[in-house]
Amino acid sequence: MDLQALVFDFDGLVVNTEEPGFVSWRELYHEFGQTLTLNDWTAATGYVGGFDPHRHLEGLLGRPLDWSVLAPRREARNWELTLREPVLPGIKELMSAAKAAGLPLGVASNSGWGWVDEGLRRLDLRRYIDAVVTRDLVLNPKPAPDMYLKCVQILNVVPAAAVALEDSEPGARAAKNAGLKVVAIPNQFSALQNLSFVDLRVASASELDLDRLRALVRAEAEGASPSAARAIATTIRSS
Repeated sequence: MDLQALVFDFDGLVVNTEEPGFVSWRELYHEFGQTLTLNDWTAATGYVGGFDPHRHLEGLLGRPLDWSVLAPRREARNWELTLREPVLPGIKELMSAAKAAGLPLGVASNSGWGWVDEGLRRLDLRRYIDAVVTRDLVLNPKPAPDMYLKCVQILNVVPAAAVALEDSEPGARAAKNAGLKVVAIPNQFSALQNLSFVDLRVASASELDLDRLRALVRAEAEGASPSAARAIATTIRSS
């Protein structure tokens, strides 16, 4: 079996939206003399409802806050920081190479449609993408497999012939549960999560090319163990 499609996560994988979120909330915490830690934010990375900073901050203070005033200001700061973030290294190059090779591309994100579609257009990536599936289009968000199953269905490929690129544990589990091969590219927050089960882990998409991704699919299809498939992909990279 050959590689037939790539499916990308969005937040934290295509563009670094995790850090603007963390920084904007950390600044708000500091206004009230409190600290938001990396460990706190790890539970928010990739999860829907995994960590509620509103409730957490109120719990630290022991009193309710007026979010009608605070929330719009925090969101504006998050947007200001997000607009400064470029496409993460290697992502655009990989998308371009895949499209040139005739591979369909999808995006599967726990964020909402508007956020993802606008972000892809703003970053000049929407032209590469054939299918966008977001949390508002499926019954269950990641780590459930729904999003990836719907995405490969739209792309008209079998899950085992597709590779998912993810930065977080819930996203990687969603892709694995759907039957895709998974490459993890963790950031400073998701690096603290359990990603031991993925097929390949790299520091950035700059370490990837189509041959390396094809090796993951072919090795598993030919009966190699997941560890052997990872070793083959690593050998291809270093050769």
